[in-house]
Amino acid sequence: MRYSICKVFQCFSLVASCLVIVGCGGGGGSVAGGGIGGTGIVASGTITAFGSIFVNGIEFETKGANRDVDGEISVSDGSDDNAVLDIGMVVTVVGALNDDGVTATAASIQYDDAVQGAVQGLSVAADQLTRSFTVMGISVTVHRINTVFDNVIFDTLQDDDLVEVSGFFDAGGVLLATRIERKTGGEVEVKGTVSGLAGATFTLDINNGTTTYMVDATDAELPEGGLSDTLFVEVKGTLSGNTITATHVEQKDEGYDDVEKASIEGVVTDFNGIGGFRVAGQQVDASDASFDPASLQGSIGNGMEVEVEGPILGGVLMADEVEARGGDVELGGRVLSVNPDAGGVTGSLTLQYVPGNLTVTVDSRTTLRDDTGVNDPLTLSNIHASEFLEIAAYRDGASGELIATEIRRIETGDDLLAGPVDSCTAGSLTILGLSFALVDGTTQYQDEEEQPLATSTTFCAAQAAGDFPVKVDDKLPAPDGTVDTAELEE
Repeated sequence: MRYSICKVFQCFSLVASCLVIVGCGGGGGSVAGGGIGGTGIVASGTITAFGSIFVNGIEFETKGANRDVDGEISVSDGSDDNAVLDIGMVVTVVGALNDDGVTATAASIQYDDAVQGAVQGLSVAADQLTRSFTVMGISVTVHRINTVFDNVIFDTLQDDDLVEVSGFFDAGGVLLATRIERKTGGEVEVKGTVSGLAGATFTLDINNGTTTYMVDATDAELPEGGLSDTLFVEVKGTLSGNTITATHVEQKDEGYDDVEKASIEGVVTDFNGIGGFRVAGQQVDASDASFDPASLQGSIGNGMEVEVEGPILGGVLMADEVEARGGDVELGGRVLSVNPDAGGVTGSLTLQYVPGNLTVTVDSRTTLRDDTGVNDPLTLSNIHASEFLEIAAYRDGASGELIATEIRRIETGDDLLAGPVDSCTAGSLTILGLSFALVDGTTQYQDEEEQPLATSTTFCAAQAAGDFPVKVDDKLPAPDGTVDTAELEE
């Protein structure tokens, strides 16, 4: 169906005394710390909550940690992280893991955006859930629910907006945005490979040369050791036509060092059987892994969102666990009840539909954000009955419960439910145990190509033929259990 924003937590490193990370997917070179005790840990991925910060389900105490936020260096006092960091930012945290395995003390935090530049060629998907455009020649997709927006919203984003984007690349080189911020000023930032170096000028090859820019680095701060062809760098400067006048050129490392333990979540690419594929660019061998759910072992393939865990040896993550993490369910509607655990970060909430209720679990990996502007950051304890939410979730293979990956509080919204179908017959559609009425003449039907279908019988036959998930919309002002629109989702 829709794409899932990949909250990729790219590398854990267990080191006895000196905590060191080199690489981590081009995250900015070596980061080191030490002397804080505990088990060494490196976590790279999106910030999902504050308190101090949550990354990959680990709560990091950040007081005293060194911070590098896009080149701006500071020291955290433990209470000011939300002033310089934000939900949805992809960060690398080096620290020490406590014995409980879910809390840690951070020694350093590093954030570096994926690209900064002007929006070009903006288009909106027919379902109004995604918008696509390019920034500095890089294809970007934002999602109404899964992307965090700052100083702009999904509906007001427009061509020529200067934006900073954080996120992860899929197999096609599309940047799936976890966060996008509208900026002021004219500086651009983009990563690529140096080629055709001649003195202080070179060509910057982006996405394997699909896009190129000329770079004049005459007056730029250059990496130690200077420039050379094939060097992977980030260039900052001003853009005029196809030339970047650089103020700063910095080498960016690619790949991962061998580590004792790694946990990486992302989209599967380059799949060539369970013994060889990539997740977030990391080569994985899952030949000896356990899979959750067990059926994942036979169905895993390109485009699926998973989490893989295990040591990296010789550049290959030897997975001992592979877990489905993709959000194959979307929910939207009015809150019936909220049940936060102690601290208000995790727990559960229930949405009310006319045919019945659905409960979702909120864990330490769930990203929460508030489009009403009331709470920043938003926590589960801030959400109340009768408020409207849009939620992306997945079904846990072991328990069958719905686990929220993204929660967005909105002013108002329709009853929305998208997911795998239990049954579809003339006049009735059941998803996740909730049965909605299909009424020919009232319900509008669409196939996976967004083409209209005439009747519920035709719609159900098309669904069964492709085993498509389905999205249903029971619209305001008075949801009544009768579907207004029913769409097949790829």
